[in-house]
Amino acid sequence: MIGIIGAMEEEVRLLGEALREPRKITTGSLTFWTGHLENCSVVLVQSGIGKVNAAAACAVLIEKFGPEAVVNTGSAGGLSSGLALGDLVVAEALVHHDVDVTAFGYGFGQVPGLPASFRTDVRWKNFAERAFAALKKEKILPEAQSCVTGVIGSGDVFVHDPEKITALRARFPSVCAVEMEGAAIAQVCHLFQVPFLAIRSISDVAGKESPMKFEEFLPLASRHSAILVQRLLKEFQVG
Repeated sequence: MIGIIGAMEEEVRLLGEALREPRKITTGSLTFWTGHLENCSVVLVQSGIGKVNAAAACAVLIEKFGPEAVVNTGSAGGLSSGLALGDLVVAEALVHHDVDVTAFGYGFGQVPGLPASFRTDVRWKNFAERAFAALKKEKILPEAQSCVTGVIGSGDVFVHDPEKITALRARFPSVCAVEMEGAAIAQVCHLFQVPFLAIRSISDVAGKESPMKFEEFLPLASRHSAILVQRLLKEFQVG
């Protein structure tokens, strides 16, 4: 079974609609849906926005369902100038861009006792890259001009203030996109030793689009990420 986590209803809707033999399981305030996507057994959950919600949902998912791997899907703000609306990012690593314990000798983003960043599973990253190549060949994602592999930063803040963007780029020059959940999910998977991957589609570009632009392009980004996740599962079946 593969676990799939999205923060918002828009980010999980298409996957939920595509589920075959869906079964609803409620734990606390969380609703999990089990079923099949691309002949793959999956469990899908909408975590809610932010790192605490994401971590809680991921921990419950792992403990209750014992997934072989966890995939995080959704939207992100582009931090790299080379990214455009609708483009896709496959995370090679995730960092907490809002963690600062440097007073005690840790690096920016590093939680004491844990790595400075959380690397995604190489095998699953390769599945995602193969999946995007197949989708482009079949012209299924014409609006997505590129799919990059890079570092994603997570924090409990919607990054749009120019000064914050400048500071974030200075502290984390390798970060190409930002969102509000991925690093928390990656940290939980690291603690439970579960393979993890994050796939994000660009809904806004930091410093260029306003929060209103985010709302306008969220459906496009959510659709792109969901389509890539479905094709990713097909590549996983191929092996």
